[in-house]
Amino acid sequence: MSTVVRAPATIANVGPGFDVFGLAVDGFHDVVKAREADGVRIVTEDSIPTDPERNTAGRVALMMVEEFDLPGVTLEIGKGVPVGGLGSSAASAVAAAVAIDREFGLGLEESELLRFAAEGERAAAGEPHYDNVAPCLLGGFVIWRSEREYRRLEVPGDLGFVTVTPIGVRVTTEEARKVLRERPPSLDDVVNNLSAVALMVAAIAEGDAETFARLIGQDRISEPVRRRFVPRYGELREAAYGAGALGFAISGAGPTVFAVCWREDAEDVKTALEDALSGKCVSAIHGVSEGVEVA
Repeated sequence: MSTVVRAPATIANVGPGFDVFGLAVDGFHDVVKAREADGVRIVTEDSIPTDPERNTAGRVALMMVEEFDLPGVTLEIGKGVPVGGLGSSAASAVAAAVAIDREFGLGLEESELLRFAAEGERAAAGEPHYDNVAPCLLGGFVIWRSEREYRRLEVPGDLGFVTVTPIGVRVTTEEARKVLRERPPSLDDVVNNLSAVALMVAAIAEGDAETFARLIGQDRISEPVRRRFVPRYGELREAAYGAGALGFAISGAGPTVFAVCWREDAEDVKTALEDALSGKCVSAIHGVSEGVEVA
């Protein structure tokens, strides 16, 4: 017996919503198969750590085996989420938590699955990042405040999300957060982002897709600092808007960037972004994901 789970890529921050907003997108998934075994073992053909302590899914397994006195589990991991701003570590952690829960019939509550997955992310990110973990598990657009205060909302309208990950560029979460601490935002910047996130939530409630998408490009806290990690960031932004994007921002810590546009414009936006990087990227057009899937 074994249990197979697919977990989607995620866009964290979603523009001005630093550490608060997260969005699950389709197209890229990590796949984790869990089966009962003695001890915890990681099996993969991808270039990721197989030491459970250094693997996000492995850390989830170690914690769950200890907490629930399980005999052990073998996790077969297939990485489909590109590394670098699309919640790759969160996808493996979430898929592992759900797969182990189902494989052993634990019947865990949503909050418990979130806790295990977030703690597992420490192996890659050094600390939990719920703005990736929560939308990966729940799907849709998630507003995160705490383990007891969060909401999943539906993204309005026929929007497409175009992601572009430059090849050969590596940005660690620790490095990206360090530069933010070195440049604290001004009061004006904080007010700008607060007003933008408030209006984004109002736009979702009112079904106003265009306002929601447009305000994604209004981040004045993270983007001005982290854009240095993205090759040709200014050119990418200009190319996206020139091709019809409504909003443009960095996904998570980067170097992945994303544009939001009407579905009918998505192919043009994708081509423009690819051209700006001379094709040296991994790109895709996404819809909104419904979260983890158990096969």
